[in-house]
Amino acid sequence: MLRRILLSACLLLPVVGYASAENPVAGQDYTVLKTPVQTQEPKKIEVLTFFAYTCPHCYTYEKDVLPWSEKLPDDVVFRQIPVAWTPKSFHFTKTYYALEAMHKLHPYHEMLFNAVIKERKEFPDLNSIADFFAQNGLNKEEFLKNANSFSTKVKNDRAFKTWQAYEIDGTPANAVNGKYITAPHMVGTREGAIQVMNYLIEKERAAKK
Repeated sequence: MLRRILLSACLLLPVVGYASAENPVAGQDYTVLKTPVQTQEPKKIEVLTFFAYTCPHCYTYEKDVLPWSEKLPDDVVFRQIPVAWTPKSFHFTKTYYALEAMHKLHPYHEMLFNAVIKERKEFPDLNSIADFFAQNGLNKEEFLKNANSFSTKVKNDRAFKTWQAYEIDGTPANAVNGKYITAPHMVGTREGAIQVMNYLIEKERAAKK
């Protein structure tokens, strides 16, 4: 039920136009986790963005959050975490990690996102995604080999455990350094969510001094 409520709230986000989040408020613009989640690189400030290929607002949000992530300083590590709400969607998360292993996230990650959201194509399994990629120049056999590899399984399992640990109930959402959760639907705008992340990054940076 909570997941449905959050997803419904996400649908109310404006597609264009932004407001600011100059003075973020805990419990409103971001949530402080009762139990911190262990990060992969404790010496750095870890920022995660959770997305699903079937989420229209994730598709839109990515156009803001990825350019922002490319400008983050060296003491911040940024990762995307694909979310599959049910086992029937695991082929999407496996796809992300297969493309990552092949160093082919660009352009195929964006291509798949666009096909699902904008073109409304359906991909019921890995083979359908592999066929789509093959039509666009990616080696089908290599993709399937990576998607079904042990390494991808490990990453897929870790992604599942990660969003479960953060108690993510809707996408898009962000986690900062294992302690905080924020999201566009919490702040009200996509840009506002990024401003809150900037605030939380500075908060964590100051705490490390």
